Amino acid sequence: MIKDIVVPLTGTAGDANAVAAALELATAEGAHLALLELVNLPVPVPGPWGMVPDASMAGLYDELRAQSEQRAVKWREKLKTSGIMGEVRVVESLFVEPPRTAAINARYADMSIISGADPGDAGAAATIHPFFSELLMESGGPVLVVPPSSRPTSARGHAVVAWRPTPEASRALHDALPLLRRAATVDVVVVDPRSGESGDGEQPGADIATHLARHDLRVNVVALESGSRSVAQVLLSHARETRADLLVAGGYGHSRFREWALGGATREMLEQSHLPVLFSH
Repeated sequence: MIKDIVVPLTGTAGDANAVAAALELATAEGAHLALLELVNLPVPVPGPWGMVPDASMAGLYDELRAQSEQRAVKWREKLKTSGIMGEVRVVESLFVEPPRTAAINARYADMSIISGADPGDAGAAATIHPFFSELLMESGGPVLVVPPSSRPTSARGHAVVAWRPTPEASRALHDALPLLRRAATVDVVVVDPRSGESGDGEQPGADIATHLARHDLRVNVVALESGSRSVAQVLLSHARETRADLLVAGGYGHSRFREWALGGATREMLEQSHLPVLFSH
């Protein structure tokens, strides 16, 4: 069950679509929705006598807080007209960057939802990337990324699960069960399956499909070869061809410099996906 959803507002154009997806999901699940309006307060520069209060910094802080409150008022009006249980939190970040603040807040929710960036929008991607990586690696929960151009969905149609017998893929699949139960059909896609004890087994995808069938899901196993394409390209192409509403994938990352060194498939899906993707780590 999904009872608490958090949406960190990134200040990009895609926020509106992420909120629309969150509203749809919150309505379907009877969940509480919290929008995070994050105030990034710059850290004062220490002077000769240490961190002494500066009147100019105080004025800047007041201005930033006022701007955030103005944005929060608009979002509160949207929540009010939606009829769901929700709130807009104005959360300040002084000594911690806003993406980390968002991840800390997301630890008290079942899922976080964040905007994606349209391919080619380098500015939005640079803003969203650190939010995504912190939520993926530090929130302890799944992250649903909703591209600005996609239609909001609660996965009532077709869903695609990227499967590999890894902890990340298993975590993503089980985190996605509340959404997958709403899907009419589910494809379990295994890219470049490997047989054998340490691979995907004698019948790649069969074991996890049986498990999902016990959850009363209508499952189809699809084995695909990547050829000259990347794994992300294969998954996104299959999702497009089958008119999928949701893609589920394990998210990979590295502890050092992870904002820029996410696993290749994860990064490519984040930047190129045309549909909502649920990631877990």
